[in-house]
Amino acid sequence: MLRDDSDSSWAKWGEQNPYFGVLSDDKFRREKISEEAKAELFETGRIHVDRILSIIAMQFGGLVARKSVLDFGCGVGRLVVPFARVFERVTAADVSKGMLETAEQNCSELSIKNVDFVHSDDRLSKLTPRKFDFIHSYLVLQHIPTQRGERIIDQLIELLNEEGILAIHFPFVRRDSLVRQSVHILRKNFLPISILANVLRGKRWNEPFMQMNCYDVDRILVLISEHGIRDVFMEIVDAGGFISAFVFARKPTRAMGRVEGKHLWAADLRSR
Repeated sequence: MLRDDSDSSWAKWGEQNPYFGVLSDDKFRREKISEEAKAELFETGRIHVDRILSIIAMQFGGLVARKSVLDFGCGVGRLVVPFARVFERVTAADVSKGMLETAEQNCSELSIKNVDFVHSDDRLSKLTPRKFDFIHSYLVLQHIPTQRGERIIDQLIELLNEEGILAIHFPFVRRDSLVRQSVHILRKNFLPISILANVLRGKRWNEPFMQMNCYDVDRILVLISEHGIRDVFMEIVDAGGFISAFVFARKPTRAMGRVEGKHLWAADLRSR
């Protein structure tokens, strides 16, 4: 296999270096991570969840219902733990079994028992026919090729309850130099180049490649609008060499149905 397969890579991250796969800082590598660093990682999760729920309360005029939440791409449970403390039931989904095992272990150590762990796939086959009050995905879609990611977003929206809220994060502009972008493309499409890059950087030769994919904001907003959703807020995040969007969308009480052939662009969506 010459081309990188993101699912296989994330399975390897889950086995080899799950915490570094979540936050790419050397202090989170398996051979270096301390209890203090692990506590720091989970504290970033608590801060993130508090901030996201505050945004929802402010932008949508009230709190999201707290019965059920799906964290898509849950990793080691960094966000699952704080979600479990404010939602009645949490579903933690990830393509990597190693990540899921680590997340389950972390929850067990904290005596958290209201979490279901689900091995995910592109069809979200193990999630249906569940419905959720809140669906969240952060620092995940960037690692999935865009066409696959768009299909997943479409299916995630289908899993929302009426008045349920979707919060998805994805990059849309890459600010690296053309050289770095070219190397990234070569590593993604020709694995021997990725192996060589690992060796030259002093890493293990078989360290998995971490894809970073940019999405088209308008395409995502159109996709959301086709589900009859008009209540949308978008936050722009400029960090880590990428400009990203964090899109929040509330499903209407009575679904308007998919709007076939109608494009509703970003400028047409309600902004705040």
